[in-house]
Amino acid sequence: MKKEDFEGLKQSVVEAGKVARGETTPAREFTREASESEATTSKAFAVCVETDDATLLVPRKIYEIEITGEYARVIDEAGESGVYPAGFFVTINLPAEVQQIIAHL
Repeated sequence: MKKEDFEGLKQSVVEAGKVARGETTPAREFTREASESEATTSKAFAVCVETDDATLLVPRKIYEIEITGEYARVIDEAGESGVYPAGFFVTINLPAEVQQIIAHL
C-alpha cells in the first residue's frame, strides 16, 4: 500500500473514532433511500405453489412468510430462515382464530 493511501485510511479511522465517541460530526455522509418496494414489509400466511428444491419448500404447504418487494422470507423445511421469490407463494386470508392456532404450532 502506498504511504499516501495508508495515511488517508489512517485519517479516516481516526475520524470514525471521534464520530463514534461523539467528539465531532462526520466530514461526509452517505445516504440511500429505500425504494417503495424495499420499504414495504408485510407478514402473511401463504401456500407454496412453486419450489426449486422440494426438500426446503413443500408445495401446497402453508407457510408464514414476510414479504419484502419481490422476495419472501420463510422458515424452510431445514428450519432456517430462507429468502425465496415471492412468486413461489400465494397469500391466503385465514380467520384470526386459525392464524393464532397456526402461529402456536
